[in-house]
Amino acid sequence: MKPPFVYGRKVGREHFADREEEVEKLKIAMMSGQNVIVYSPRRYGKSSLVSIALEELGERVYPIEVDCSGVLTKRELAERISSAAIRTWRGRVEEFLRKLFKTTTPRITVGKRLGVEFVVGEENAAFEEALKLPKRLAEVAGKRVVVVFDEFQEVSNLRRDVLPKMRAEFQKHREVTYVFVGSKQGMMREIFQSPSSPFYNFGMHMVLRRIPKEKFGPFIKNKFRESGLEVDDGLIDSVLEVTKGHPHYTQMICHRLWLNALLSERNDISEKDLEKALEEILNETAEFFEEIWGSLTINQRRLLVAIARNESDLYSRDFLNRYGFERASTVQAALKALKEKELIVRENGKYLVENPLFELWILKISGG
Repeated sequence: MKPPFVYGRKVGREHFADREEEVEKLKIAMMSGQNVIVYSPRRYGKSSLVSIALEELGERVYPIEVDCSGVLTKRELAERISSAAIRTWRGRVEEFLRKLFKTTTPRITVGKRLGVEFVVGEENAAFEEALKLPKRLAEVAGKRVVVVFDEFQEVSNLRRDVLPKMRAEFQKHREVTYVFVGSKQGMMREIFQSPSSPFYNFGMHMVLRRIPKEKFGPFIKNKFRESGLEVDDGLIDSVLEVTKGHPHYTQMICHRLWLNALLSERNDISEKDLEKALEEILNETAEFFEEIWGSLTINQRRLLVAIARNESDLYSRDFLNRYGFERASTVQAALKALKEKELIVRENGKYLVENPLFELWILKISGG
């Protein structure tokens, strides 16, 4: 039996909650040549969003999806771009190499997936060839090329000439759309919003937020119903009260509820079932949360507890006294550190603990 709720990997439309407007905007941008910067905290569905848009555009575009996670060198980045390009190629490999590489000839690798490998020592030539590849593909294929760089902020860790060279080449490409996806919002903003950055104002910004209750609720109810389970609106409200609309953790909790109901051969789910599911998940993640907690300073812990308790006025005298802060600047320093550690996010004018299950754990150990 296929699970009605899927998390932890790319999903298609069937398992993708809401984001209809974002998908349509992205498709229009891809087809019109408008570069897009997509960012949000991790596990908000960015990669799935982009993949769904590409899938729905189908043969109208030539997609190149480049995963930049953990990239270490220019040569490795060049190989990833080239490998992603050849996987979409419909012709012979020899034709691909002859038409698209002018100054260097890479080696084709055949393993689990077709790939491209450049000779060691040809890093600069390989990098320049890879950057020209999308433009050449657009000319050869006769259709718009869409290049997606997933976790693009990783590229900024390479040599200082990488981003300037990429911008200088990409701005010449008329039949190519670039989509830059990233989960480290601070780094993405530095790359695309800092006036001193080569990629300053290079595209339209699309920031993904948590999914609103009125959108997520019907999706959850329908998914449970399709699997033969009836849940009332109150239970769904309880789930969303815990997750605050976080896509990944909402799907995770709902999956656990579905699994437990399946194992117990029941066709309904109660509040007690939700309590059990949350207890199971917290027990499984307790060691990981304890590790994070142990790495924090006392002031960072105090502030996390306050944010978990939904405190809003973080600089008032009353707040400072209640949470043991000597001065507002101490709160500011702790806030900055928690943002850098990606433990908190700011949405709709207020701070939230990034992981709602970690928030639940914090409330549990701090007495609520």
